[in-house]
Amino acid sequence: MPLKRTPTDPHRAALQAVIGEPGVAGLLVVVLAAGVGMLLDFQVTHLHPVFSVAMVLVSVPVSLYWTIRRTLLVNQKLSPDHVRNLALAAAAGQAGCSTLVLVFLALFAGMFLDARFNTHPIFTLGLVLLSIPVSLYAMVRLVLSMVARITPPSSEGAVRESGTGLDVKLPGSASQPSSMKEKRP
Repeated sequence: MPLKRTPTDPHRAALQAVIGEPGVAGLLVVVLAAGVGMLLDFQVTHLHPVFSVAMVLVSVPVSLYWTIRRTLLVNQKLSPDHVRNLALAAAAGQAGCSTLVLVFLALFAGMFLDARFNTHPIFTLGLVLLSIPVSLYAMVRLVLSMVARITPPSSEGAVRESGTGLDVKLPGSASQPSSMKEKRP
């Protein structure tokens, strides 16, 4: 199958990675874990959301690891820089999970303190409202730090492999399309 020479488009590559087979399988792992957690909540804790929240929080990093691993097995020609960038993008993608973790920690801590001091809505509402800006700040800082560490792909010989949307470096390809060259003032 011949390789198509097209300019690299990070949005298209990200969309193909998410919608592609590894991304869908990773999403399926999260959905199945949430379903198992809900069943355990009904059977064991009688509708308290302990297992469903825990299963989702554990399944997201596991599915991201599995998705990256599967992507690397499918295309073994990836450069070490591309693998590092893929891992950093996955870590930045988990920033939303940090928001979820902080809000749920605030919720459960507020419920515990309200039950302990018999002040039912005060601590729960206060901690949840306080956790929202804190979690948003933490999410933005995490994403910015991960994105800043991503290195741009090398400019010599970068060609998109047809069907995957991933940049690979082909041996012996010294020329690149004119649309991929950087224009500097």
